[in-house]
Amino acid sequence: MEHTIFGKDTTIRLSCRTGDYLSWFGFKGIFSPEYDQYKINDTWQLTDGDFVTITNRQVDLPCWFELHPLEVSGSLVYWMQSKLDSGYQPGEIVKRPNIWRALTGDRLVWVGEQRQGVEFNNGVLSVITFSENAAIIGESYSDFDGFPRFDQEEQRQEDMKLCRNGMNAILELGTPRSVSPAF
Repeated sequence: MEHTIFGKDTTIRLSCRTGDYLSWFGFKGIFSPEYDQYKINDTWQLTDGDFVTITNRQVDLPCWFELHPLEVSGSLVYWMQSKLDSGYQPGEIVKRPNIWRALTGDRLVWVGEQRQGVEFNNGVLSVITFSENAAIIGESYSDFDGFPRFDQEEQRQEDMKLCRNGMNAILELGTPRSVSPAF
């Protein structure tokens, strides 16, 4: 299993397969018991052709995604300030089921079947711990109504076991080194 610390100016792209799951865990806080520090924010059931972009780089966001001033942090604050000074009038914050907004301290776990070139441990392909806020955007080639779908099939017992293994993997890592109270 690969454990990645997601930092500044970073983009990660995951190419997914049928049977993969991606779960986003929100950090509850430093006063939570060690066994209960994370809550499951959401889980995507993925298929062949799905991919996920994890980024805090404005240039790596999809062309249809517009950052809102309330969503930026770090070096993007200066970029957004320049944009606002140039007359940019922001609309509403983009909300879709295929967009997650990870905060510093959150974790992401990718589980699935073993594959060539990817470390694998008990079904866990990768764990990402966020040391910076980031957007997680899922895109699918199987969207018939204009929106990606990440929940096409019923979950089998084996799939639920994979997801539990992913949760156990994030808990084994302990408390994150940094946290963010808000996006």
